[in-house]
Amino acid sequence: MIQMRSHSSEERKGLPSASSWNRYEECTGSWAMEQKATQLGQVAHLAGPAAQRGTRIHAWLAGAPVELSPEELLSAEFLAERAAEQRHRIFGDTSVTELKEKRLWLKVKGELAASGRFDRVLYTPRLALVQDYKTGFSEPTEAQQSGQMRLLAVLVAINLPTITEVVVQVISGPYGVTEARYSVAELVELFRSVEATLVAIQAPDAPLSPRPELCARCPANLICPALKALVPVTAKALASPLPDGARAAKLLDEIAIFEGHFAEVKRFYSARLAADSGYKIPGYALVPGTAKREITDWAKAQQILSEHLTGEQLAGASQFRITELERLLGKKLHLSGSALKERFNQVLAEVITKKEPAPSLKRVNGQIKLERLEAA
Repeated sequence: MIQMRSHSSEERKGLPSASSWNRYEECTGSWAMEQKATQLGQVAHLAGPAAQRGTRIHAWLAGAPVELSPEELLSAEFLAERAAEQRHRIFGDTSVTELKEKRLWLKVKGELAASGRFDRVLYTPRLALVQDYKTGFSEPTEAQQSGQMRLLAVLVAINLPTITEVVVQVISGPYGVTEARYSVAELVELFRSVEATLVAIQAPDAPLSPRPELCARCPANLICPALKALVPVTAKALASPLPDGARAAKLLDEIAIFEGHFAEVKRFYSARLAADSGYKIPGYALVPGTAKREITDWAKAQQILSEHLTGEQLAGASQFRITELERLLGKKLHLSGSALKERFNQVLAEVITKKEPAPSLKRVNGQIKLERLEAA
């Protein structure tokens, strides 16, 4: 039987996890950098709204009593339907055992070495189906290329010793289902590859290989020396006429890495300022943003606005954006500017609310001065 464990983040015990396996395979030095970032308290890519949304949907799919927004519920139900379709395609009417949201461990020489948590596993004595839900809107790595799914296939095979075939699937709302199948012989090769990766990431001279898709999720993004070493290389390319061909592609890749890096730097300092009132950055502060209006009940809003606008006008409003609806009401009532905004808010008082955005890091006094660039 598979041994059950708590699936809290602490359960990883500071060891490599399947969710980062692609990065470990392709940038072996990132594991050591990840540990250093943790020690320094400078970990990048901490959970944001998208990750929290994903956590809620995953919990719902696992059967937890989670309250989802209408959009989240729609996504969750769609993923559940796709997963059920695949279960029937793979097993037909055969009875299967089902497990959800469990973490499995890999031991090397009797010691815990790595782990992985699956979303859903269905299995018979000979066949296991591992399903991983992707709740985001960006295209996920296909199952055939996913290091995460390769490690999960190995972990499931180890824990279910009678299995002769493992099928892994990545299930996404926008991008459908991708699949890979592994026989016993292929699982043995995958296990050897996993062992090789574990050895490689422990090497003191493990190389760093910054690439947009790897740096975009790497916890070491803030401190990575290989990323910082790109700065003078990229600056040199920008100091002369812009290149074409392969160097142009490389330049755009470097810029993509820096865009993510700079965003994480700002997020780091924003979090420091928000968490510690005694922490100061000369000339900079967190500045409240402009409150945004939101419609809490679109059906009710349409009903209210139908007293002022025709059905054709409402249907023509681009995705029912507030600004578009406000413009249409302004034309009807011959209002504009602050008078229109006030009237619009009055008309939809029952269903309109203001959402305060998170403060943003901005220079609030003094002038930006860059006399010379300094290496970090």
